[in-house]
Amino acid sequence: MDLKDIKPTGRDIEILHPATEEKVGVTVSVLSIADPAMEKIKRKIQDERIRLESKGKSFKSDEIESNRSILTFGAMTGWKWTKGMKFGGEVPEFNRKNVLAVFKEIPWFRTQVEEAISDESAFFTTSK
Repeated sequence: MDLKDIKPTGRDIEILHPATEEKVGVTVSVLSIADPAMEKIKRKIQDERIRLESKGKSFKSDEIESNRSILTFGAMTGWKWTKGMKFGGEVPEFNRKNVLAVFKEIPWFRTQVEEAISDESAFFTTSK
């Protein structure tokens, strides 16, 4: 086996009710935060931080929150809504605007996605 062949794969996560941990009917497809596809997003945020620091400034709290959401959205490759689950009376199309709106209105939704993308070992499958 070659170490270069050990690579993460995408996976689906079920969004759970924060109190009961029951599936709410939303499945999110995600990449690992360590996936190479995430590098461009991470570098853009880091470059902006470096640019600000070179001017003696730093990210403001709203920029930090925005970057968290952008990074989390970047790790998402899609979502499916079932069980009649809706957001604002409709099933939202998967796009940046809608995902960021869900994150803003439902912070625990973003938290669950963040936790999933941070669990690096969950993105590797083993075969015997």
